[in-house]
Amino acid sequence: AHSGVEALGLLRRTRPDLILMDVMLPDMDGMETTRRVKAIPGFARIPVIMITGKSEKNVITESLKVGATGFLVKPFERDMLITKVRQALNRV
Repeated sequence: AHSGVEALGLLRRTRPDLILMDVMLPDMDGMETTRRVKAIPGFARIPVIMITGKSEKNVITESLKVGATGFLVKPFERDMLITKVRQALNRV
């Protein structure tokens, strides 16, 4: 999805095993989108990994507060992404 609204719309049609959520989205930021995803009972357990170019502590803290299970700062190595995905999927 290219936006938060589009992501929420996709959830109505599919149930992903994992969500990679960018913090910066054009219409609704990734924090609010994640908050809304986690508020839907059928989707609350889907792991969300936040991805951003910002590494400030408040961004990381807020990501975890809204329900993200992991966090990646861009640019990141492929191996780190794979590790985070495996960790998130093993929590389910």
